[in-house]
Amino acid sequence: MLDPQTSPRYDVVVVGAGHNGLAAAAYLARAGRSVLVLERSPVVGGATVSARVFDGVDVRLSRYSYLVSLLPPQVRDELGLRVALHRRRFSSFTPEPADPSRGLLVDTLDAQATAAPFASVGAARDFDAWQKFYARTAAHVR
Repeated sequence: MLDPQTSPRYDVVVVGAGHNGLAAAAYLARAGRSVLVLERSPVVGGATVSARVFDGVDVRLSRYSYLVSLLPPQVRDELGLRVALHRRRFSSFTPEPADPSRGLLVDTLDAQATAAPFASVGAARDFDAWQKFYARTAAHVR
């Protein structure tokens, strides 16, 4: 049991050292608050962390690596983060469950290269709606 007379004191305790918890803690510390960050995992970074997910395959993957691309330049600059973000040509690949050798590959540079995979998985009619959705979300990231 902690002794309240001798235990350290903090202005703020942040539970979770994912990207949001770390950003909140950094802003609080810059504002002069004493901050304790608690994390149950052995590594910090939350959803931005990559891991080896397939036994015997030396590849690190993250289902949520796209979150890094959503990091606002203002936050990067205010916190003095040395992070250079580069756009990838292919934003995602979703394998077809019945045949993982086929799937939906989204090409950020070539709309027609994305249209073909939509057709190959039987979703050709959804391509226009996808393009409109992608354009609307892209407007919020800039």
